[in-house]
Amino acid sequence: MTTKRGPQVGRFIWLGILITIVVFGLGPAPGMLERLHIGSEANETAFGFGALGYFLVVPASLLALVILASYVVRVDLLQALERRWASAARAQVGDVDRWRRRGRWVLPLILLVAGLALAAVVIAVVMTRLVEGPSGEDEVARTLRGFALAALFWACILFAVILVAGLGRATLRGAAENHRESRHRRGRFTRKEKSQLETQRYSHDRLAAALRFRDELLEERIPQTIDVWDFRPADGEVFFQDAPATYARYYGRDVAYSTSSGFFFGHPAFVVAGLAVTAMGNASAKSQAQREAAEQWREWQTARVLVSNQRLVCCAGGRWLSFWYSGVVASYPSLRDRTLTLQFGEGEPLMLVGDHVPLAIVMATYSMHGQRGLAGHPDLVAAAAAAPASAPVAPRV
Repeated sequence: MTTKRGPQVGRFIWLGILITIVVFGLGPAPGMLERLHIGSEANETAFGFGALGYFLVVPASLLALVILASYVVRVDLLQALERRWASAARAQVGDVDRWRRRGRWVLPLILLVAGLALAAVVIAVVMTRLVEGPSGEDEVARTLRGFALAALFWACILFAVILVAGLGRATLRGAAENHRESRHRRGRFTRKEKSQLETQRYSHDRLAAALRFRDELLEERIPQTIDVWDFRPADGEVFFQDAPATYARYYGRDVAYSTSSGFFFGHPAFVVAGLAVTAMGNASAKSQAQREAAEQWREWQTARVLVSNQRLVCCAGGRWLSFWYSGVVASYPSLRDRTLTLQFGEGEPLMLVGDHVPLAIVMATYSMHGQRGLAGHPDLVAAAAAAPASAPVAPRV
């Protein structure tokens, strides 16, 4: 049976296997190869293959050990510490949130210090062995063992670098996040954060205005209208909004492309290469033409959009385009994403995106389904249920 801890157990098993291989390479392996070289059981062929395997397996095992060990420390051990820290924080009588914030940078720092200390201990042992050197060994055994110790030294350096890059960055990120939250609690925001909050607040306000517009229609009250002086309304038409939105249409088109041909003579290899290049060029031109001709959203631009009781009017590309509600056969609104997609019996589908689109969504839904649609459409109901959520907090000046 597979459990959530299965991958972790597998990683620890592989970690044990790699450690065993490295220990064997540092311990018995050089002596065994020495006996194959000069002992009573000397076998030059076996020694050659053994030495080749030694020079391949030991560095590969060390590299795999470094990668796996650094992952275990940065992921498995860090997650285990975070779970323990969370349990300890819940048991505290004081501020639990303070413990949570402190754990963001303390836990990675603890693992970083422990990992660097382990790497330093191994490096110290390696340097001692390299300086002293084992006695009573053949030159071959000393060479192999020295090679393994040198590889272990650089593996420790690589392990330390990976830990510093991973856990050090996590420590700094946690400290920076705590500092940012501290600033926010004091009402201090950077210029970029203020701009983002203003954008979020404006989007929230536009959604709230659209929901109030929906409530007025449900209560059979006439919403407030606006005057549009540069566009002629139809009989009985009134406008409720004049605002920008991102505009796009969905359609395919015919694309012409040209192919090239060439006449090649000379060496056969030159002729084959020329024909291959020509064929690849023609295939590339055909693929590009097919991509351009495929049905897709086109004409992306910011358009002026008028919302009336009869239609949506978009000024796109310098032209006034009318999209009558009576011609809509399908509507795909999303108040959460601030998008409205309309499909018509005649003409290409229309997509509008932006903070001012919610009111167009409400009006399009009302024109298609009436008050029943306003009261029961899942997207509008979900947005109205989430509306009591507070708007973004205003920063202090």
